[in-house]
Amino acid sequence: MSDGAAPRPTARPAAAWLERVTAEIARGRHVVIHGNIRDLVRWDRSFQPVRTAVTGLLSVFGYQLTGYYDLVDGLSFADGDDEREFQRLSATGAARAVPADAGPAPTDRADPVRTRFAAALREAPAPTLTGPHDVLAAIRTVLRQGVTSVAFLIDLADLMLSPPDRGGDAERRLLGTMARAMTEAAQTGPLRNLVVLLADDLGALPAWLYRDRPYVQVVEAALPTFDERHVYLHQHVRRFHQAAEAQKVREDLRVLANLSEGMAITELDGLWRMSNLQGIPLDEPRTLMKRTLFGPRQDPWRQVRARLAARPATATERTFASVVEERVIGQPVAVDRVRRALTAATVGIDFAADPHSAEARPKGIFFFVGPTGVGKTELARALTEFVFDDEAALARFDMSTFTEPHSAERLTGAPPGYVGHERGGELTNRVAQRPFSVLLFDEIEKAHNSVFDKFLQVLDDGRLTDALGNTAYFSETIIIFTSNLGAAETYGWYSGGRLPDYDAVTAHFEGAVREHFTTRLGRPELLGRLGGGITVFDILRPEFVERIVHKLLTQLVASAARQGVRLTVDVPSVVARVQQEMARPDALRLGVRRIRDVLDRLVREPLVQHVFDHPGQGAVQVAVGAHGPVVRAG
Repeated sequence: MSDGAAPRPTARPAAAWLERVTAEIARGRHVVIHGNIRDLVRWDRSFQPVRTAVTGLLSVFGYQLTGYYDLVDGLSFADGDDEREFQRLSATGAARAVPADAGPAPTDRADPVRTRFAAALREAPAPTLTGPHDVLAAIRTVLRQGVTSVAFLIDLADLMLSPPDRGGDAERRLLGTMARAMTEAAQTGPLRNLVVLLADDLGALPAWLYRDRPYVQVVEAALPTFDERHVYLHQHVRRFHQAAEAQKVREDLRVLANLSEGMAITELDGLWRMSNLQGIPLDEPRTLMKRTLFGPRQDPWRQVRARLAARPATATERTFASVVEERVIGQPVAVDRVRRALTAATVGIDFAADPHSAEARPKGIFFFVGPTGVGKTELARALTEFVFDDEAALARFDMSTFTEPHSAERLTGAPPGYVGHERGGELTNRVAQRPFSVLLFDEIEKAHNSVFDKFLQVLDDGRLTDALGNTAYFSETIIIFTSNLGAAETYGWYSGGRLPDYDAVTAHFEGAVREHFTTRLGRPELLGRLGGGITVFDILRPEFVERIVHKLLTQLVASAARQGVRLTVDVPSVVARVQQEMARPDALRLGVRRIRDVLDRLVREPLVQHVFDHPGQGAVQVAVGAHGPVVRAG
């Protein structure tokens, strides 16, 4: 591979946020830089630490003295000459009026007072700086002089300076000294003496210091752009495992740069490290990104395609029909829609200008709506088992607990300064810990309006950043919203004689969802994000009662077997009794839950009592006679 064969990607010589810092310094403003300040930043056509880049910028402006200070390493300078100049300038406040080579006044006769004063300054001992206040006091003195242009870069400012309402007199004095130093900074020729504060957390820095201060400007150090990531990856292309021909490398790097949106420059090094560690060549950018983000774990999506086949690959292969269709009864449309969505997720063909940018979106997005007790949550569980072989991969969020205005904070974590900030968010923590998951948001209509803003980010970008600055990626998840909107109106259908067909049920529930999001919430954009994901569940119809009874009895037999009891059920007698009770006009209103209640009374409760009264009995028979349940030893 030769560099000449593949044109080099290009980016601006400096990051956009650093160019903004340049503009503020030119205006004579002090600058507070926060955000992505521990990363490398584009400066002078290379990538440098923020401190190096800011120092280079100050040098371009022509500052004669640049100092650095933080609570850990103390006060330092680029070289000994700068340190001696600082000591000279800070020896006394009067130093601001006397240059280093002060001598006789430009007259025919020397001014003995001026001569002696200049000599005293040159011989004055360096001040002893024993703490942050002494350092800031010395910096303040140097900033007030107008002979030597000076700039100070103060790191970890958010740890050093406390808000005025916190701490004691010493902390308030430190903050006041910093404010005075910035206010009193002198003009030295065309430059104003300058303070640059670096703060990881702007929220922890006292807003009193910079808010409504015309001489201070806040600038966020943003994450690198696509062009910057592309250039950085190109500079390190030879570090990847088995880089291909030049033209292919160019496309692979572009894909990686696209997929790495939201990553810092230093995080990009993890790509070539993972490439070598796992032996993943550069021409597999999607696999490489997944391994980097989620670790070298098994990808369950690889087996989904085989399971979606109409016929199993082997006699024991689990298929969509055996795992999902047998569990969710009476909902053929909903089941088929889920199957088609999974098929699309495994094929990867979508409406996207760049197919790689769609990689970050969730594998599936569903909005399950319909009557209560008809299988919405059951389909979510079955889908989880089918894709991930583990129902524990289902994370359920009860949205009835997210009704307050501040509810959205629970998903991503409390803001800085609030209780629980260090714990992060419930949603982001879950996805970071287990990226291969089904996320079920139950009764979504009960959530506060502010919660939906978080969902918009996930549905659009497939990522969400918590209050700690950590990003969770949703590209390997399935997201399911469930809702009972419109369910209350269906209760009267069962007493009206003829039940409506599925098309009428669909029209009713789709109308209820549309009215809720457009009229009540005023958020029609949410419907656009859901697209074809709105799946209407049919009402429970009498013809499915028998199959549901068979399914529930099968589960009961399996549960008894796990307890060492061989259970035999007279299924026809049980089915006949359940159908008799479900024939009442209002019986089907509560869906499968009503069938389960009947079976609980007819079968499970008598069985449990018999097993309790006859410990050690290994076989039991259950039937339902004319006078009720009959339980006896098998």
